Amino acid sequence: MVTTVHANSINLKIRSLFNIKNSFCSIKTNEVLGMDNRKPAFSGRGGGISSTNSLLFLENGSNTISLEIGALNWFSKDNLTEKERSVFSKDAGCKLDLVNFDGETKKIITSIDVTINKNGVPVGKNDKGELITGKEILAENIQEGHIDSNFFNKFYFPKKMKLYEFSQQVNIHGVQEWGWVNSTPYNNKTEQLNKLRAAYTLMAEIINSKDRKKLKEYDHVALKAWSYTTGESEDEILLSQYPEEKLEQGKARIEPINWDDYEVRVMNKGRIVQLFNKSKPTFSPLTYYYIDEEREKFLGYFAPMFSQINGEFVPVI
Repeated sequence: MVTTVHANSINLKIRSLFNIKNSFCSIKTNEVLGMDNRKPAFSGRGGGISSTNSLLFLENGSNTISLEIGALNWFSKDNLTEKERSVFSKDAGCKLDLVNFDGETKKIITSIDVTINKNGVPVGKNDKGELITGKEILAENIQEGHIDSNFFNKFYFPKKMKLYEFSQQVNIHGVQEWGWVNSTPYNNKTEQLNKLRAAYTLMAEIINSKDRKKLKEYDHVALKAWSYTTGESEDEILLSQYPEEKLEQGKARIEPINWDDYEVRVMNKGRIVQLFNKSKPTFSPLTYYYIDEEREKFLGYFAPMFSQINGEFVPVI
């Protein structure tokens, strides 16, 4: 079933609200990950209630929202078989509500509610109680040896992890036209890959220069989108993403990039792309070490999303 919504208010906000129980679950809009509960799932808790800014990834016309659910056993350190890792808790589940906040008015556009049936298999329904057909997929795979071993745990991204994907189609009309909408799709040509790498290299140089003005100029497409969807100023957005202690004070000095450690993640019909680390896919080439207040060493990263606009890749989210 396809849901249609006409969104014509300048105060429009569309967010994905989710509630996760005893499972791993990730929330996506047009293939772009909004949020997941990987960290608590890795810790064995498997819960989570939050929301994410879906409007950034929506366009006028047809859109796809989806959730992917997996059993908590995949994160177990015990010596389990793949079959044992695939077993869900009886009370496991994940619910996603795509919600339109129009001024003071709140309306659910569509929902995906996944529970576990008596056979131990995830089943999905929409907000009208209609069944949604799910499909089995494999989670993003990892390769060891591409990140500092002190910050790697093979159970954080389990190998051969089986997920169940549930999707809903939504027609949206009247939303802002984002910078990525008319961008050139990524088709894995060597020229495009070289340009994408050059964009990361330039952004690393700007961050290492500690020049906030230059970073704001380079990040202007993304900042404009974030500002529109949150109501905050571009300066406020930039400060929240790149705090003074990390930028001006130099705590986030980007490490030299080894391109062999990274692959391309292609999303939203090829119009949004990222480079991600082969051993830890949440990490990008914009990786840095820092020491916290307790003198403990950490590995951090910035993970912008890029689109090819007017022949060059620029951060758009």
